[in-house]
Amino acid sequence: MCCYTVVAAHLDKVVDEYPELNSRLLQVQLAMFGANYTYETSSDVASIIREMVPEVRGLFGQVEALVRLLLVIPASSAEAERSFSALRRLETWLRSSMSQTRLNNVAICHVHQKKLDRLDLEGICQSFISANDKRKKAFGSFA
Repeated sequence: MCCYTVVAAHLDKVVDEYPELNSRLLQVQLAMFGANYTYETSSDVASIIREMVPEVRGLFGQVEALVRLLLVIPASSAEAERSFSALRRLETWLRSSMSQTRLNNVAICHVHQKKLDRLDLEGICQSFISANDKRKKAFGSFA
C-alpha cells in the first residue's frame, strides 16, 4: 500500500485538524504527486519537493504544506521529556542564579554532547585568536 493510499484514507481527519490545508486541492495534488514521483516516506517527499524548481513546487503547495506539518509534529513526547530531565540535572542549587540565556546555552550543550565532542577545538581557538591583533598579542599562537 503506497503512502498516498494511507494519507488519502485519513485525509478528512488530517484536514480537520489543520485548517491551512484545503481538502479538495490536497486530494488532487496528492494524486498528481503519486502518479509522477516514487517515494516511501515523508522524508523522501521532502527531498523531492526540495529538488523541484519553484515553478513546479508551486503546483504542489498543499503537498508541501502537509509534508512540513508531518516533519515538525513530534511522534512522541520523549524528546521534550528528555529536555526537562536534562534541565533538572543542570539547574542545581549552585546554578540557580545563572541567567536564562546561559541556562539555555548550557542545556543545548548538554543535550548535544556528542556533536560538541566532535568539534575541532584547535580550529575554534585559532579562529578566535586570529580575529584581531589584541587577541594575537594576548594569546600568541595556538598550536
